[in-house]
Amino acid sequence: MSYRMGLLLFYKTFNKTLEKLKFCLPSIDLIIYNSRNKKKIKQGNETMIYKKFYKDFKIKNKIFFVTLLLLLIFSLIGIFTFNYFSNLYEKRIYEEAAEVLQITSTILDEEINKVEKLSFQIATDDFIQRDLKLINENKYSYEMYQIKASLITRLESIVNSEQYMTSIQIEDSNQINYTAGYRTKIYYHKSEEDLNQIFAAKGGNVWLNLGGNNLLTASRLIRDKQNLDLSILGTLNITIDLNRLIDSSLNFSPNKNFVIKKNNKLIYTKDEGVTIDDNFHQHNVSGYKIMDIQNDDYLVAYKQSRHSDLTYYNILPFEYISQQTQFYKIVMLFVFLLMLVLTIALSYRAAKGISEPLENLTKKIKKAQNGDHYIDDNKNSHDEIEDLNKNFQTMLQKIDDLNRKNYEKQIIIKETEYKALQAQMNPHFLYNTLDSINWLAQLNDQNKIAMMTEALGNMMRNIISKKDPLISVKEELDIVNSYITIQKHRYYDRLKFSINDTSKYEQSSIPKLSIQPIVENAIQHGLEETIHPCHINITITNVQNHLKIFISDNGPGMSRETIQAIYNNTVKKKGSGIGLHNIMERIKLMFGAEYGLEIDSTPGEGTKVKIILPFTRG
Repeated sequence: MSYRMGLLLFYKTFNKTLEKLKFCLPSIDLIIYNSRNKKKIKQGNETMIYKKFYKDFKIKNKIFFVTLLLLLIFSLIGIFTFNYFSNLYEKRIYEEAAEVLQITSTILDEEINKVEKLSFQIATDDFIQRDLKLINENKYSYEMYQIKASLITRLESIVNSEQYMTSIQIEDSNQINYTAGYRTKIYYHKSEEDLNQIFAAKGGNVWLNLGGNNLLTASRLIRDKQNLDLSILGTLNITIDLNRLIDSSLNFSPNKNFVIKKNNKLIYTKDEGVTIDDNFHQHNVSGYKIMDIQNDDYLVAYKQSRHSDLTYYNILPFEYISQQTQFYKIVMLFVFLLMLVLTIALSYRAAKGISEPLENLTKKIKKAQNGDHYIDDNKNSHDEIEDLNKNFQTMLQKIDDLNRKNYEKQIIIKETEYKALQAQMNPHFLYNTLDSINWLAQLNDQNKIAMMTEALGNMMRNIISKKDPLISVKEELDIVNSYITIQKHRYYDRLKFSINDTSKYEQSSIPKLSIQPIVENAIQHGLEETIHPCHINITITNVQNHLKIFISDNGPGMSRETIQAIYNNTVKKKGSGIGLHNIMERIKLMFGAEYGLEIDSTPGEGTKVKIILPFTRG
């Protein structure tokens, strides 16, 4: 019976530990919770089939399944997040391209505006206008030669001020050119449209592409400012090398293309193969678009000049943008595969680490059911499962101890029954023998022997013949009186015993041998350990239906530590009698915790023991 109760206790502990393990798997706990309450909640057939299918999984498969499910969820969240931030990244690249073009256009506008101002200064310079007037009036003379040389020298000093200026050319009214710079062999082919623009400007600056691609020319009429005559003295052309201007002022990455157009006419480009639609930006001043150029996608940002009719374009291959996101996609895929492999390996190892000890423990339980209580002392971990294993091993040890103690108790019971059977052979034979000794003592005038024999016979008759655990107070006092009679013949006048009037309480019930062992204890400690006479008194009272029996003596008394040791049953007994602690425990078992013994003693002043019992009227 104890073996089955032990296994039942272990199964309860086992289930509690499994409940703790479920906290690590909230989704499994949810499924199990739903499955326990499936009778209360109506669900579809598919859900029920899924739960039954999942419920049949082993724990390690459940852990593995949930881990993969969580990985899938986190992966989907990661993909969504990556796409979201990729779009933000591409949008930021678009905006950055527009911002770069804004800065670029501002820098180029400042340089171009500087060239326009320089053009105005040259056209209105007093010395240049004077020299042109003289040249236009006198074609051939030595003085004219010096004037022309002075004009060219002046132009050379100006053209060397900026390294991106290739040449400065002045064409007089006779269509004779005066050129300074490092590219003086430039042939300006002014179309009729170009000439119309120059003359239409009436001395204002006009930007033209006269010297070929990547060259930009600032042209204007030189008009006589003296007396506001405004007659045409010639034409001024300042040519700048856009490659040098851009390289010295800007820093473009190799994968970007920069284009300058004027009225849909190409002025400058880094990549000759990239062309832009003439109606690309229409009336918008700035912005960006994604357009198809020669079957390839490009991000094109555009900005119109603030000082001229030029338009700037920043062209970025879409492949460059996608390369960045593609790289992150490859990295993300690699990380996902790595996480998948690590998750599978770690989850399998973790699941095995949890399920394998449980499976081993289950095997031990099955062996224990078959009576095999072998204890394995291998301790490889310190987790809840190891605690469960320790509890199981402790339970097996306790079961073995209980079985051994039960076996020993059965042997003791058998021996006790045998001894009791021997003791019950014929108690009347013992009584008759004592009566015979009593009569023989009286015939030989041995009155003391007769009295002691009679008292011993009465005492044994009251103890042995009464089988009930409860007797009357009168019967208990008869046992005490018989015991005192025997002890008085031993100690004579050293033992003084008295009992107050107890007639009112003689029929009240009391556990057998409750008072006599206390009196015996008083004689042992109060009389044998002193040379003075020992006075023992018994008083019985009734207080609120509580029978209180006081046994007092004038012996040497006890310390508080000794009294506490009696309560705790740690005091060393003298002889083989019934101890005070046993009497107290018997009373508590019979009547409850509010009843029992109370000991009041002071060293050198004696001891008073109070027995508290429920009062019953006979």
